[in-house]
Amino acid sequence: MPHKTLRFRLITVLILIMLPSFVGVSLINYYLQREAIREELIHTSLPLVRDLINWEISTRLREPLLATSMMANDTFLKEWVLSGEKDLTKIQDYLGAIKNEHGFASSFFISDDTLNYYSYVGLHKTVSPQDAHDIWYYDFLDTNLKVDLDVDIDEVSGRLLTVFINQRLESSDGKLLGVTGVGLDMTDIAELLQEAQVRYGRIVYLVDDTGTIQAHSDYDLIEKASIRTQDGIKEIAGTILKSKEEAIDLKYTGSNGTVLLTSRYIDGVSWYIIVEQDESTSLRLIRVNLLRTILIGLAASLLIVFVSIYFVNLYQKKLEVVSITDHLTGITNRMHLDSVIGQEFIRARRYNSLFSVLLMDLDWFKLINDTKGHAAGDLALQELVQVIGESIRVSDVFGRWGGDEFLILLPQTELNNAGLLAEKLRSSIENYTFKSIEAITISIGAASLLPADTVETILKRADDALYEAKNQGRNKVVLSEESVNSPG
Repeated sequence: MPHKTLRFRLITVLILIMLPSFVGVSLINYYLQREAIREELIHTSLPLVRDLINWEISTRLREPLLATSMMANDTFLKEWVLSGEKDLTKIQDYLGAIKNEHGFASSFFISDDTLNYYSYVGLHKTVSPQDAHDIWYYDFLDTNLKVDLDVDIDEVSGRLLTVFINQRLESSDGKLLGVTGVGLDMTDIAELLQEAQVRYGRIVYLVDDTGTIQAHSDYDLIEKASIRTQDGIKEIAGTILKSKEEAIDLKYTGSNGTVLLTSRYIDGVSWYIIVEQDESTSLRLIRVNLLRTILIGLAASLLIVFVSIYFVNLYQKKLEVVSITDHLTGITNRMHLDSVIGQEFIRARRYNSLFSVLLMDLDWFKLINDTKGHAAGDLALQELVQVIGESIRVSDVFGRWGGDEFLILLPQTELNNAGLLAEKLRSSIENYTFKSIEAITISIGAASLLPADTVETILKRADDALYEAKNQGRNKVVLSEESVNSPG
């Protein structure tokens, strides 16, 4: 009897200790989880979705923005306007080529002199301030902006809802000649936002400087609704529309409770990307899981997760930099170059674009190491990288291919232009005064993407061209024969 009483007391004590402890820990864990989820949504999950969509939209708009910029600087278009807009066929063919080459929904030019609206099908109409579809033209001129985006019905291509990228066309002396640009089918952006909503469980949409919704998965809201008038969000609309310098995280009270929101201004587009999450949706999940948290292993598991997240966040940035950087020169390493070339190859195939590669090698570099020492050779490589880095574009990818070999990836660049850059680099290196040694020269092989190319074949042709440059006595630039003879 005493043993049974003692055992009963022991069990009772353990239950009184464990049960309240587990329940207490579970309740504490619930409240901690609630705050952690809120913080994670505000500072991690929502900004991540925002930045992913921002990147995707910026990527999709990069080509039309570039196309409109080229149109605004096109000598043909300026001369056609200044000559009196006489040959309608020329402007029709020009705009048709722009539209078809890039797969745009529309392309156009509006003359400031005649107010004629020219499209890829010819003269469409004469714009007028009395026409509601033409108000954008006069508003755009009033802003004095070089480029602007506008969502409107495209009357030329079947009244499709279209994103127009508009850019001023000016003469060499700065006189306004008109507005030119292209149009993108709004369906593409709407589908992107619908995808994001399904994939991430977040509502994503875009608004302009006035707060008017310009892109949304719900077509009925586009150009009709404004965050300045919608219930809940209208209280913070002013704060959102003032935040052009940096991303912001806010919240407001919606019809179902607290709504967490993150916003970011998209440079060059003049739109804001907004990502929303109904907080109650996330909290509903942890309420369902409250009883499950009583399991003794959950506390340890959560601790491991939080510690892991802490250290991953602490070292992630450092590891990312180390993994893609050459330790000696500070430029892209071979592993990352392989990845970038593969991505550029896929992009080129998808959008029917092109790119070129320059493969270069230092002449007699082994002799430099043997006579001057490896320290002098390393310094020479660092100086060489600096000279080359000052001569290439921001969009070009420059990396160390291995040893004394370097590679430059040139997006949207044909072979002739790649050859011009290669010759410029060769001459710059030849005439540069190095600190470590008397002089350095380089040999360069260039190749441009062909229709039948793979990543391996274009690199092989660049390598063959480099080998030929060395056979010709070094300090040479050789273009791949296959690229030169290609019909494209």
